[in-house]
Amino acid sequence: MTTLLLCFLSSLLTIISFPKSSLWFMGWVCLAPYLYATHSKKPITAFLYGILTGLVAYCGILYWVIPTFIVAGEHPVFGVLALILLSAYLSLYIGIFGFFNSASKGKTIFLLPFLWVALEYLRTHLFTGFPWAILGYSQWNNLPVIQISEYTSVYGVSFLLISANIALAKFLSIKGFRKFSGTELFFFLTCAISIVFSIGFGYLKLRDNPSEKSYAEVSVLQGNIDQYKKWDSEYEIDIMQKYGSLAYEASKDHPSLIVWPETAVPGYLVNDLGLYNYTLDIIKKSGTHHLIGSVSMKKGKNFNSAFLVSDSGEIYDAYSKRHLVPFGEYVPLRKFLGRFIKSINKIGETSRGKKSGIMRSPAGLIGVNICFESIFPNEIRRFSDAEFIINITNDAWYLKTSAPYQHFAMNIFRAVENRRDLVRSANTGISGFISASGRIRNKTEIFTDAVLTDKVLLRKDKTFYSQYGDVFAQISFFISIIWIFSFIFTKKA
Repeated sequence: MTTLLLCFLSSLLTIISFPKSSLWFMGWVCLAPYLYATHSKKPITAFLYGILTGLVAYCGILYWVIPTFIVAGEHPVFGVLALILLSAYLSLYIGIFGFFNSASKGKTIFLLPFLWVALEYLRTHLFTGFPWAILGYSQWNNLPVIQISEYTSVYGVSFLLISANIALAKFLSIKGFRKFSGTELFFFLTCAISIVFSIGFGYLKLRDNPSEKSYAEVSVLQGNIDQYKKWDSEYEIDIMQKYGSLAYEASKDHPSLIVWPETAVPGYLVNDLGLYNYTLDIIKKSGTHHLIGSVSMKKGKNFNSAFLVSDSGEIYDAYSKRHLVPFGEYVPLRKFLGRFIKSINKIGETSRGKKSGIMRSPAGLIGVNICFESIFPNEIRRFSDAEFIINITNDAWYLKTSAPYQHFAMNIFRAVENRRDLVRSANTGISGFISASGRIRNKTEIFTDAVLTDKVLLRKDKTFYSQYGDVFAQISFFISIIWIFSFIFTKKA
């Protein structure tokens, strides 16, 4: 019973370490109760308790999956099933980590943090990837700690957090310092030095100022369009009038660029002449360039796109989303699954874009990404040549849950990893401006009409991460693979 209670405690602490609660300090201790409770148990038992811990934790963090099904017109039961299946899948990673935490002896304690990072890296890429609620994201509002992301991405922050959790669990499991082995004491010392060094580095980086400063004025629009109305033709004029009003308000600040959210236009901007002319009228009245989210169609295929439109109405660049949402924008194994789950056949098919999201605008060289793409570190680092990053999204699906806050928090890491200011336009929020150090300079509340205008710093320097990518995570993965094979062959011997 004690083990069960400690596992539930870990689940609870993990949940509240993430937005909307955002008690970042819980990220340093959240898994310690589970690791302490299972360290002396059989590895398979630790694995099963890990699945239980993860299942409860991820259901608590990702509960917003249920409202997305309701908004999509599906029965809530399907949402509950999807939440349980997704949480069960993610909990496997905690179970695997718990297995090796229980099995590890002596010096292998040093390998555990690398294993955690390897598992996070794996779930970022496996089955198209789902890196939501990676442990490091709990520190989104702990700016000194996350500055190391320019070298390690979010994985380096996770490394520090899991090291602290392992150290605390080990400390609780051994009564009295005299009973610690030399290896364990060295691990504690190494862990403490790493954390202190990272925090010190973070404070120094937060005091940094680029020697050359060039700015652009950018506005973002938050239309606050109800998801139930977005694609209803009865509301098409109302939606366009609202964006016309918001664009006019933004134009008073004379920005170089006005950014609309994902699929802001209620139809096909380039395929619907009437809609295009209405949008053109809005643009000409504002007297500036616009980046507009809209669906598009080419050769019979649908795309989720962003169009860069000049003040005269000329579309001179476009980007179509490349990393699509599985079971939202496309269905893996559609023909096979459709035989068994008929509702899958109702899901529309969005095609992947091919070209880069880097565009040259009057505000500077911009790196455009759409919605789900912003949660993938490696996707955004490809914009290393851009002078700032733009994320457009429609988070209306999530209703008033914690999901918009979690999604926004991940964008803070994208800014720090690449040392680029990040501009975000979200249909129902959170829209905002994030500095290259991760500071939130300006943001909106969710489900409000809003216009924000701010200065964006244009930068050309490149970070280690933007140049070399997930080297830290890949090294961790390589170390872990060697350890796992060594563990397997040792057991066989």
